[in-house]
Parts: sequence; C-alpha cells; structure tokens
Amino acid sequence: MKRLLVANAILVVFLFAACSKTKGPANGKSVQPNNNLDTLVSMSALINSTSWQTDSAFGYQIKSSGNDSGVVNLMITATSYDGSVSNTITFNITNFTGTQTYTINPPLVTATYYIGNIRQYARSGQIIVSSNTAYGLIGTFNFRTDNYNVVNGAFNVAQP
Repeated sequence: MKRLLVANAILVVFLFAACSKTKGPANGKSVQPNNNLDTLVSMSALINSTSWQTDSAFGYQIKSSGNDSGVVNLMITATSYDGSVSNTITFNITNFTGTQTYTINPPLVTATYYIGNIRQYARSGQIIVSSNTAYGLIGTFNFRTDNYNVVNGAFNVAQP
C-alpha cells in the first residue's frame, strides 16, 4: 500500500510539471523579421469614401485535393467590428503563384465584402501582391460590388 501511495505522489508531481505554461509569444512566423510579434498585420481601405481599418488579418494556404499537384490557393480574411456589426473583406485566389496582379475573375479570383450576414461580391477589380517573403504577404487591392466601391486597399498578413 505504501508503494502505491509513493507511486501516486510521484505521478502527481510529474503531471504538475508537464502542465506548466511556456513563456513568451507563440513561435509562429511573423510579418516582421526576427520578432514573433505581428504588430504590422493589418488591412485598410476606403469603402464608399469611408475609412475602414483592422489589425485582424489572416492568410491561409489551401492545397488542392491532389497533394502532389503543387497547386496552392490563397485566402485572406480581415474583420473589423464597429460596435454594432462586423465588417469582413475576404479574398480567394485560385492557383496562387506569388507576386503579381490578380484580376477579379469569379470563381478563380474573388473578393467579397460582408456587412454582418449581408454578402457583396466583387464584380471587378484587382488584388496586387507586391511582396511574398518568408514572413508575410504585402499588397494592395481595389474592387467594386453592386453597392460598394472599395479603393486604396492595402494588406499585410503573416505568411500562411
């Protein structure tokens, strides 16, 4: 019985040691070289002449179902909350190949502006990826929906 108590006590000590939290920021890639804090991550634009800004922007790589095809799609999502409703801009680029101009051409290259649950698809425009480094994607954009004109857009997201 004493052995069982000693074994349980040792097991409890190991469990507490294993549950300790590591210090510092996450060890993911950063937009800024040599610093794991993504303070430059952002997206901004003028939407119908009204300034729109967020510091919550994310990039995702989506690989095609044929794992060995080498085709990678890119999705960028940024959301802003003004206190009453969330506003989101989403880009999807099929067969993303790096820095270049991607013309809005649904369903291959799309831009969507959401106001709450209301979705506005881009009819025309472009997404220009000007920098594709090991740390981030930087670019500009503009597009037009049926009801909104989005101009002077800029994004800076961590490399997915």
